[in-house]
Amino acid sequence: MLGLLGAPGAESEFALPISSKTVERWACDCSMTRVLMKDSVVIDVGRAERVIKGPKRRALIARDKHCQWPGCERPASWCDGHHIVHWINGGGLELENLVLLCQRHHWLVHEGEWQIVKTGADEIVPVAPTRLFGMPRGPD
Repeated sequence: MLGLLGAPGAESEFALPISSKTVERWACDCSMTRVLMKDSVVIDVGRAERVIKGPKRRALIARDKHCQWPGCERPASWCDGHHIVHWINGGGLELENLVLLCQRHHWLVHEGEWQIVKTGADEIVPVAPTRLFGMPRGPD
């Protein structure tokens, strides 16, 4: 979850290791509990947190109504709540920090490395990932 280099992947019962980006996407709108182990012994069990549910979820649905990615109108029932500033980076559960994204666009933000930025007019602007092709050219 912290994006540390060399950290092992997450685990899920009866599944292969899970990438940190997938876990980050799951953590946007779910209840997760950390279990820290050392030498096959549980050393800490954290509490679940950062779930968008109840009145907060209803307020988010009432405000957004559908996926907020420009041009997408998938209904709220198909959407996840997304933290614009992820809670790992200090973002909170304030309604201003939340947005509805359909599963496709939520995947693009986390695994696809897209970013979303909220403008002063409360519009969501997607920013494509930067891709570099080839090696930088050295002096001639």
